[in-house]
Amino acid sequence: MKRLSPIVLLVVPAIVLAHPHMFIDTEMEVRLNGSVISGVQITWHFDPMFTAAITGDFDSNGNGQFSTSETSEVFNNAFSNLETFDYFTFVTADGQTYSPSRIENFSVYMEDGALVYRFYCPFNIHVEEGVFRIAIYDSTYYCDILYKEGSPITISGSGSESASFEIEQNSNIAISYGGTVSVSREGSTYSGTAYPQQLVVYLQAQ
Repeated sequence: MKRLSPIVLLVVPAIVLAHPHMFIDTEMEVRLNGSVISGVQITWHFDPMFTAAITGDFDSNGNGQFSTSETSEVFNNAFSNLETFDYFTFVTADGQTYSPSRIENFSVYMEDGALVYRFYCPFNIHVEEGVFRIAIYDSTYYCDILYKEGSPITISGSGSESASFEIEQNSNIAISYGGTVSVSREGSTYSGTAYPQQLVVYLQAQ
């Protein structure tokens, strides 16, 4: 019998706890076609505990690499059900919010000792007002998701040369959680309410 990975908890609401137990650092490549968002390439870097769980369950030969069949097992058992949660990805443009209807090109690999998921979210969103926002967050706050330190954002495609961006806190989305925080992200404090980070992209540089 296959062991259940911790990410299965994300799709069983009765056992989802109200404070973070998983930490994800995300990178993002936003692909433009003029004023159209054609897609978003997302990369997630996981914490040591989740890394150990997934490699223990799915890296069957323990070589630190994921074969085609192992990648398929990770996708089917420790990723695909995130469709229920819109893959934690929300794009807001012209007063409307969009989530991926599917993802493409899923891969899983190790980088600097951490497990990494990489996947592409295709979109076809025409931006009329010249600005859009992308937030990646877990509304249950089982996962604490932040942008990776350094340079986590890339804008590519036609129109990218005139675009600019910033990362801000979305104070309009408050995620309440309770109970004692048993694990924490280094350098973070937990008040009982979390606000997701969001990327703000201006199609004309500000």
